[in-house]
Amino acid sequence: MSFRSKVKRRLSYNYWARKRWAHRANLRFEEQSLQAIPTQLAICMTDACNILCKYCMRQEFKPPKGAFTLNKLKSLLRHMPYINGVCIMGLCEPFLNAETSDIVRWLKDKGNYSISLTTNGMVNLDSDKLDALLRCDDMVFSIDTADPETFRLLRGGGDLDRVMRNLVRVIQYKQERGLGASDKPPIHINAVITSLNFHQIPNLIKMLEPYAADLTYLMIDPVSRPDYSHFEGPFVLRRNEFERFVPEYRRLAAQSPLKVLGFDWLFKESFGWSRCCLAWQSMFIQPNGDVYFCYDYRYVLGNVFGEDPLNIWNNSRAQEFRRQLLSTNPPLGQCHFCNFARSGWQIGGVYYRQKEDVEPIEG
Repeated sequence: MSFRSKVKRRLSYNYWARKRWAHRANLRFEEQSLQAIPTQLAICMTDACNILCKYCMRQEFKPPKGAFTLNKLKSLLRHMPYINGVCIMGLCEPFLNAETSDIVRWLKDKGNYSISLTTNGMVNLDSDKLDALLRCDDMVFSIDTADPETFRLLRGGGDLDRVMRNLVRVIQYKQERGLGASDKPPIHINAVITSLNFHQIPNLIKMLEPYAADLTYLMIDPVSRPDYSHFEGPFVLRRNEFERFVPEYRRLAAQSPLKVLGFDWLFKESFGWSRCCLAWQSMFIQPNGDVYFCYDYRYVLGNVFGEDPLNIWNNSRAQEFRRQLLSTNPPLGQCHFCNFARSGWQIGGVYYRQKEDVEPIEG
């Protein structure tokens, strides 16, 4: 019996059946099998975005036109009962899709899926959106700096004041309901670091400290475009500057009530490509249904609206990608600097190191 037939024979929409499928998927990942079962969907809700970040891949790649609808997602998940979680992200602002709030509510209330959502914070979070966000198991705000002008430049027209107002709205909405930092949605801040905002890290920490009790952490993250190591001019993060100033920034972070993560990998290359769970368990989907691996939007495996998703995830192109991950020559340039390929970086999608990550460097 074929691999696909074995899977389809035991399909079930039951929550506990999905958990059993997650166990089988984990075994295939641990065994480094070239065949895989996806347990997570990473969905780009729309082709639209209201800003154009300087480091975003939208500078070179335009997402296919379209938008996910609730009916499309319901139909897709009926054919994918092995999916346990949905990550709402991609080259877009999710809340520019008018159905995003309804989709989030359906995913949690009807399907009991785990949900992660990333927003640039530029869409007004009204009561409808805030109600939906209470279903999320993880929420990310993208805030790179405390300086409004640098923010506007890096975030391609972004308004720092508007983003902070939306962040405060979510925090207050939770507080009014007696919810703490670990209650849904737990919120963390992601800061993409270039040379333009590296020296603004202390002020970013200071700006966020009043909300430290309501945030899970601030993630200091290097520019993650596949070609980021080739950035020129104002974007390249210079190693000599990093080595000179990062001990001071780490000491500041260690003393802060805000948990700050990420200083340990800003300049370290990745090496654990074979331990990257994304290529085995996380299927990325564009709004038109195109399936791709990770953040290489041009490496299209197939289209879920025209093909069986499990067939797509195990076709020759998909297996070749995994084969390269098991070698010393990973399939993407970005693999050399990818957090998901860092040994021990994640457990269940959450960075698990604590304050040791920001303790002062000896000497």
